[in-house]
Amino acid sequence: MKEFFASLYEWFGLMPLYSTDMGDQLRGWDITCTDYIGTPWYVYIGWIMIIITALVYALQYHIIDSSRWNKKHHWWIFALLIFVLNFLIAFTIPFNTVNAGDFCNQLNLSIADCIGFGLSNAIWSFIFFLIISTIPLIRRFSTNCRNTTFWKP
Repeated sequence: MKEFFASLYEWFGLMPLYSTDMGDQLRGWDITCTDYIGTPWYVYIGWIMIIITALVYALQYHIIDSSRWNKKHHWWIFALLIFVLNFLIAFTIPFNTVNAGDFCNQLNLSIADCIGFGLSNAIWSFIFFLIISTIPLIRRFSTNCRNTTFWKP
């Protein structure tokens, strides 16, 4: 699981939004600089991203499920909520680590790395929301929002 989320957040090696040192920290490089035995943040943050996105999807499509909230701009409001929540979580965890100095002193970590990882997480959460809100099989259980997608209201 660690390598799946690492590949995902590092955009499969195409365009990482943060340094490889931050990637090592998020893989769990320990404070003693010996091995990947620290906290596997990629996995934790990846699962948190999936859970938050699924919960906000369920909130819009199955809990609120209101005819007042089934327009395209409402979809964008929920997408923005997902984007912001996932950015804040993925930014805050490494930011606190960097500020506290709880990382291997051989790693060169910066606030820009924290912002980049937050953006990477937020973008993937948006993509995940786009996918799950587009699949008709999942949306058919909604009464009022079954036709609300990114593509059409």
